[in-house]
Amino acid sequence: MTLSPIPPLEDAAFTFARHAARLSYEDIPADVVDMTKKAILDTVGVIIPASTTSPEARELVDLMLDAGGKEEATILGFGRKLPAWHAGYVNGAMANCQDFSDLHPDAAHISSPVMPAAIAMAERLGNIDGKAFITAVALGVDLQCRMTLAAGKPGGKMAPWHPAPVFGVFAATLACCKLLGLDWDRTVNALGLAFIQSAGTHEIVFGKDSTIRGFGHAVPGEVGVRAALMAQRNISGVRNSLEGPAGFWSVYYGGDYDREVLVGELGQRWDVRRDGFKPWPSCGFTHVHIDMIRELTREHDLSPDDVEAITVTVGDFARGQTEPLDEWRRPRNGMLAKLSIPFSVAIAMQRGDVTIRDFFEDNLRDEQLLAMADRVHSRYDESYNFLPGSGFPGGELEIITRDGRTLSRRQPRAYGHPEKPMTWDGLIAKFKNCASYAARPVPAKRLDRAVHQFKNLEEVSNVANVFASVG
Repeated sequence: MTLSPIPPLEDAAFTFARHAARLSYEDIPADVVDMTKKAILDTVGVIIPASTTSPEARELVDLMLDAGGKEEATILGFGRKLPAWHAGYVNGAMANCQDFSDLHPDAAHISSPVMPAAIAMAERLGNIDGKAFITAVALGVDLQCRMTLAAGKPGGKMAPWHPAPVFGVFAATLACCKLLGLDWDRTVNALGLAFIQSAGTHEIVFGKDSTIRGFGHAVPGEVGVRAALMAQRNISGVRNSLEGPAGFWSVYYGGDYDREVLVGELGQRWDVRRDGFKPWPSCGFTHVHIDMIRELTREHDLSPDDVEAITVTVGDFARGQTEPLDEWRRPRNGMLAKLSIPFSVAIAMQRGDVTIRDFFEDNLRDEQLLAMADRVHSRYDESYNFLPGSGFPGGELEIITRDGRTLSRRQPRAYGHPEKPMTWDGLIAKFKNCASYAARPVPAKRLDRAVHQFKNLEEVSNVANVFASVG
């Protein structure tokens, strides 16, 4: 007979709510503040390009504008405004359209589920300074990390739930509660209201016939704003939303989670310290191979014409992005191209880098790129299998040159990983490149001013003006 685990004396929703109510900016370590500011800059940046590169995003914006409503918060890239929770939904939908948002090695996308809701709430309120915004975002991102890490124990089996939308509604709600200045009791209610809208599975990643994968982070942007506002008006929610008999962990994970990882060392252990940022707008499993191509090309002064064949060595998860090989060499749309290891490697080899523009529809039929993709092969090695909670696995790459040389590289980490991090300069360059795709162009001087404000956000008196300036 298996005994049921003893329930905690207090649901974790109460623990997080009390922590959120008492946390101040001064309680946050300087390195956590710095990483949070980087995440804010990066997330705002990666939302903007969808305004011109994603037909689905443009249709969604048209749909929302047609519905109308009070102009409270900016649709980034478009320069238009919507009711706060609608803007949160749209910006959330655009946050991963480029597959370019931050990538924690163990918790995946941790800022894009939180930031759209926080931005929308800050604009609605109109009186939020930089310190208050950093504090709210840090709280939300920390909860996103903790829930993801508590579920994905090292060596465990990947659950079907997608962490961005499933955990994101809680994380976005906590950030919005902090911006509203809610007490712990109302914050518990808000988390309970968010719980009933927690949903989303990995089918948005595995389903190849849909481009909706980019919209996977949309719901937290809406739910976070609405749940916090409802709680502010004393609408009560489920009280034991996380650990009740039919609460989140019981229903979604069968009670199998690491509670110490979830609630331990609140205010002391900040997992955002290990956040990573993407230098290339494609799936994280492609990055180590892109990085190796770039390194080998520099080391050996290779040109595309020098290459006879390329072989990538992958583990189980990435195997699904290389096989069937003929299919992944010819991705049917831009979103699949971002998932394709053969196509991403071909871009890196043919063009020397991988950019947003490389995944435009016309490039999917580029004869030179396709010819290079035909030279990419793959092999499987179980030592590179993906283990949830253990970080993104490395890989191997081999290039056979037309003059008979064999060039190989093995690499555990890609550029952008916290052990091989992007600097402020790298993130600023990425942000400016992303901003160049805005449907409403941002003048260079205004963009430079916004970058300065993001980097020194703790000195800003009203963050709503910064977001509107790049919207």
